[in-house]
Amino acid sequence: MNTAIKEEHIALMQQMYDCGKSYTEIALEIHARFGIPVHSDSVRYYVKRKKQKKLTKLEKLQKENIEKVLIISDLHIPFQRDDVIDIVRKYADEVSMIILNGDIQDCKAISSFVELGRGKLIDEMSFAHQMLKWIDVLTPDIPKIIVQGNHEVRMKKYLANNPNELNNLHTDNIMKEVIEGFKCVDHEKGLVTYYEPLKNYTALDNWYYEYKGMICCHPLSFSKIPARTAYNAVEYFVRNGFNFDTCIVAHTHHYGSCMNLGKYTVETGCLCQEQPYAATGKLNYTPQDYGYHLAVFKDGVYDINLSKNYILK
Repeated sequence: MNTAIKEEHIALMQQMYDCGKSYTEIALEIHARFGIPVHSDSVRYYVKRKKQKKLTKLEKLQKENIEKVLIISDLHIPFQRDDVIDIVRKYADEVSMIILNGDIQDCKAISSFVELGRGKLIDEMSFAHQMLKWIDVLTPDIPKIIVQGNHEVRMKKYLANNPNELNNLHTDNIMKEVIEGFKCVDHEKGLVTYYEPLKNYTALDNWYYEYKGMICCHPLSFSKIPARTAYNAVEYFVRNGFNFDTCIVAHTHHYGSCMNLGKYTVETGCLCQEQPYAATGKLNYTPQDYGYHLAVFKDGVYDINLSKNYILK
């Protein structure tokens, strides 16, 4: 007779222990069922070994009914800050979702503003795909939501202003084009580069996203007064019948927070490099603020004390 303790025996010991049986009772049961002589001390060892299985950070948080969501915005790829990937890596093993709150790709190549050195849209898409893929490699098992920013809307305006027979081959959402996979054809060299679909991403056709009483938004409106855009965003959503308690606002490239109508709201700053044209003689120019937001939910509700907006240099 085989008297070796197997994994199924250990699983049964754990099950009986969870049902309230003593170590001695479990030892007797194992012997009766399988003919395996086992001492109560051995049962204690196997049960404790199972109980002491090391939990991941995410599992520990879930056990405490805590959820963390990383919110980053205004990367303006390919002009993103060098530390974006480091920020994602820092929280990779504890967040259950990442919300990319608009202006992820700059779309400078199709901007209505005339300037030198605009580059190619396909190159911007390639950079954006690579950045999103790196983020996905770090966080392979969690959903990532992309909110539409005003820079992504440039695609819609470009297609409308340049009607041609190829327009029907495209969506008007540049981030959908990026995450659903695309190919770059170099007709001169006869080369085709394929970019695979990024299945953990969802690109919205909307400028806001609702999650557990929190609204993440990228409005078109802008105020230079700190937190005024966030203040106005709360009034917009209340006026239009939204049910929420927190509003996380992108677009302004500045930080500021306040309470309005009983709602907490914050402008999160940006994660892009400052552009050379920003401070060229504009007397109303204010240097941008760099930052991101870590939203923490306790028992399914946004916790203002546990959540934090991180300001970077």
